[in-house]
Amino acid sequence: MLLASSGPAEWIQNIGLGLEWLFGGDTPEPPLHLHQVAARAFTIYFIGLILVRIGKSRLIGRTTALDIILGFILGSILARGITGNASISGTTVAAAVLIASHWFFTSLACRSHRFGNLLKGQDYRPLIIDGQMQHHNMRHSNLSEHDVMEELRLHGVAKIDEVAAAYKERNGQVSVILRKAVPQTIDVAVRDGVQTVRVELH
Repeated sequence: MLLASSGPAEWIQNIGLGLEWLFGGDTPEPPLHLHQVAARAFTIYFIGLILVRIGKSRLIGRTTALDIILGFILGSILARGITGNASISGTTVAAAVLIASHWFFTSLACRSHRFGNLLKGQDYRPLIIDGQMQHHNMRHSNLSEHDVMEELRLHGVAKIDEVAAAYKERNGQVSVILRKAVPQTIDVAVRDGVQTVRVELH
């Protein structure tokens, strides 16, 4: 005798019970079981990854004020979804709105230089020009001579004379442009009446 197949309503009910067991519900009652924490962590991580990729966020490559704020808030929201202090649906919506807002502001900053300076910070400031420290800009950037020399060493530069220019970028990092090496010319005399050969060493 064949058993009667379950109807669509019963299938939906069984799926709902399975998701309830796996995640503890959209907004679960504490405490969560370990497998529920693991399932929520995997799901929230996957959702966050997809949203960041869709939003073209630059959380890794850049460290402007916009990116730092987004990183802190997004991390807090996703963490609440994992621990069950917030619903998975609410976490997803909040993360999507944050990333959409971040995309909107960064897009606006790309189109408006003034708005970009307001959100991302002022343009670069020269710290060294032709081997000379620009003390006014250094004080404005709260950098001492020791700080600047430390930045040079991190770029593999031992002496300030080797620097053509160094700038404090608006993301907080220091960029260094080295002087071009002047080629050294050596005259080599050859015997038996052959003319002198001139060699340039770079």
